[in-house]
Amino acid sequence: MALKRWILFIVIFLISLTVVLSLLIYFQAKNPFKTASEDAESYVMKHELLSDINDSYVYNSSDSFHTVIGTTDNGEEKAFFIPEKKIDEAIMEVNLKDGITKEQAIELAMKEEKDSKILHAKLGVEEVGPVWEITFVDNDNNLGYVYLLFNDGDWWKRISNL
Repeated sequence: MALKRWILFIVIFLISLTVVLSLLIYFQAKNPFKTASEDAESYVMKHELLSDINDSYVYNSSDSFHTVIGTTDNGEEKAFFIPEKKIDEAIMEVNLKDGITKEQAIELAMKEEKDSKILHAKLGVEEVGPVWEITFVDNDNNLGYVYLLFNDGDWWKRISNL
């Protein structure tokens, strides 16, 4: 009887240890992204580029950018693309009224992808300029990306069946 209790104790201890270590690793891995986004947001606020921040995230391509979307003092909705290496590159900005919306981008991208599940839609910068990146999973459980030009919604690139 005592041996069964020891085995049960060891199994519960190992499961608990695995859960705790997994959570610790997860939060440690997420920390650099959180810090980078907070730095980009504080940069935008410190330089008074936006008065209110609605969203921010990392956009990875050939270069990494931190996209910060918000409202200016004048009430204009803008997006700023902060390069990961702020010193080397200029900060790009777009006025959101000058391009297609996130909802329009999703609608355009999903016209040919019926019943696909959208994972995310991000505004970012590629060599052609600002683009919407729509990521989805199709019916066959394949990952797909559609890139639409921010200015007019034209298709720039499509990657399917990953």
